[in-house]
Amino acid sequence: MAATIAFAQGQNEQQVMAILDAYGMGIPGDVEELLIVQEQEEITAVAKIAEFDEGRFFLEVIGVKNGKRSQGAGKLLLGKILENPWECCRYAFSEQEKNRDYTVSTLARGYALGFYQKMGFQACTLAEIPEWYRDQCEECPERNTCGPRPMIYSGGERK
Repeated sequence: MAATIAFAQGQNEQQVMAILDAYGMGIPGDVEELLIVQEQEEITAVAKIAEFDEGRFFLEVIGVKNGKRSQGAGKLLLGKILENPWECCRYAFSEQEKNRDYTVSTLARGYALGFYQKMGFQACTLAEIPEWYRDQCEECPERNTCGPRPMIYSGGERK
């Protein structure tokens, strides 16, 4: 059976929490705001994006289940988000238009830079991500080992 991508539902909360907990993260907002990759009854990857300005999105979290990493679930999920972030954002406030320029930015963990680069992201400055996300790593005890880096993907006609 092929993997499906959909918004999570309440009954998915425990599986979603387990995936994010393995990364030292919690659920940002409601579980229904997260996209999931599901293979039969098993959730293999989760992500959440938020639109912070017209056509400007921020990837708040992405995680792949232990034992399922490097098997394509993260690539499938992020690829779907980058293809159409409006469709993947539970509360997008701008309208998608054909060939409309958009960006998806994130703070990537240092060990994941290669993954993001393969997906088309480029290094950027902190000024290019939403202000309220810029200092989210300041208090994190894993900051020095994580090595967070701001990254940005440009889509639409800019691509």
